Amino acid sequence: MNMKKWALTTIAASALVVSLAACSTGSKKEEATGDKKQVLKVLESAELPTMDISQATDVVSFSAISQVMEGLYEFADDSTSAPAIAKEVVAPTNDGKKYTIELRDDAKWSNGDPVTANDFVYSWKRTVDPKTGSEYAYLFDGFENYKAISKGEKPAADLGVKAVDEHTLEINLEYPIPYLSSLLAKPTFYPLNEKFVEEKGKDYGTNSDNMIYNGPFTLADWDGTSITWNYLKNDKYRAADKVKLDEVNVQVSKEIGTNVNLFKAGETDIAPIKGEYVDQEKENPELVTRIYPSTSYLQYNTENKVFANKNARNAITKLINSDQIAKNILKDGSMAIEAFVPKGIANQETGKDFAEEAGVLMKTDIEGGKKLWEDAKKELGVDSASITLLTSDTDSAKKLSEYVQGLLTENLSGLKVTISSVPFKNRLDQMSKGDFDVVLAGWAATYADPYDFLQLFRTGGEQNYGKFSNEEFDKLLTESATTYATENEKRWNTLLDAQKVLMDNSPVTPLYQASEAFLVNDRVEGLVYRAIGAPYYKNVSVK
Repeated sequence: MNMKKWALTTIAASALVVSLAACSTGSKKEEATGDKKQVLKVLESAELPTMDISQATDVVSFSAISQVMEGLYEFADDSTSAPAIAKEVVAPTNDGKKYTIELRDDAKWSNGDPVTANDFVYSWKRTVDPKTGSEYAYLFDGFENYKAISKGEKPAADLGVKAVDEHTLEINLEYPIPYLSSLLAKPTFYPLNEKFVEEKGKDYGTNSDNMIYNGPFTLADWDGTSITWNYLKNDKYRAADKVKLDEVNVQVSKEIGTNVNLFKAGETDIAPIKGEYVDQEKENPELVTRIYPSTSYLQYNTENKVFANKNARNAITKLINSDQIAKNILKDGSMAIEAFVPKGIANQETGKDFAEEAGVLMKTDIEGGKKLWEDAKKELGVDSASITLLTSDTDSAKKLSEYVQGLLTENLSGLKVTISSVPFKNRLDQMSKGDFDVVLAGWAATYADPYDFLQLFRTGGEQNYGKFSNEEFDKLLTESATTYATENEKRWNTLLDAQKVLMDNSPVTPLYQASEAFLVNDRVEGLVYRAIGAPYYKNVSVK
């Protein structure tokens, strides 16, 4: 058996990226038939909710979009930004408030149209338009006129971006955004072909027939609900000659035992695994673990009578033993967490890790949790309460939700906890509508800055699903983004203070810092799991 060579590279302090390479002689079928078609077989953990970049909010959608679309920048192997359609990663002018970006002239859409600066202008203005209802529109906060547009005071046409000419894009900000180059590598900032999208209207991005592409692959055989789909090599892609895979076959599988069996039977090349299966495979050279900046947590709906009470929320937080969850419940390489922002987010100037500077902001205290719960019941005027814990229907989510259910009912007198386990897409939909009491959720870094995590709880935020509101927290967040945007130390300390306020109020209870584990066939070459973003299959080949 040929041994896989793999390396670890540290970025942003402790975040890890795993680069894989392999040597193999290929499958028996290839040897027998001489067929050199490059096909990668991948298992995905959940259904694909959407392919509309203005509507996507989840890892499955972003992974799929990253295979078939391309933006100004992309993430390099160390998660820094690298040029894609842009000729180079540019530095700002005008005291950090203006970016002038030159585009390559060989980028094309799958219908043969050139990719132009106007495609970015159209895409971004569409996303920030309140009529679109994009949950990620807030990422444009800091762009000229975004605030007024989000409030309906100005039209989306006034967003601070314009096409100087066909291949020159200009961005104007109201204040500097230190992490803008990282944002521009995110699928939310990819371009859209205006004519095609307007033609399709509300059907755009709902299935593979209503899509157009500018990336290394096209999407096929996805009807909007199917549990299988394919990526096919896009001959119109600007660097098609460098893409080695002809096809990627994706199949949704939610049962980890099934994933392992499919992998060992040779039915898939990449299989996500969790829990005891990771422990069982720890000596397997085909096991790859990715540790990245992410937090799994319970989020409370503060409009629910029980969770409008601060003591009720804090009671649950005190019961949680993050180390026990990571080591005894999950057993998959996940780590204990001590606050909401995970390890792996480093200060760009000092290199210090935010989580390490924040210190321990949550400690297990069973008796303290029980006392707070009794205080909460008195304040609520009740002797008992019933809540529903919303989760996805994956193995790991079920296991963790059952642990939480048992922990709460055992220690919080009079509390009844019912679990509602639904498909991933349904869980996202219920969250976005605020249709939950408490939900088991997670957030992975979209850019390497603590603001990315903390902004989830600002008053009125698109992804503040629990409707948490705190004036002091909002003030600190605003100061970090505006007043201290160019003063690194003050900005950093303000974000540290904001997290303290967040943890004191417990609109969420952090559970653990997630890791991902995969079984990867030895025949796979060039696969890189970065700390931020999905792997790019355009760099992969199979032997």
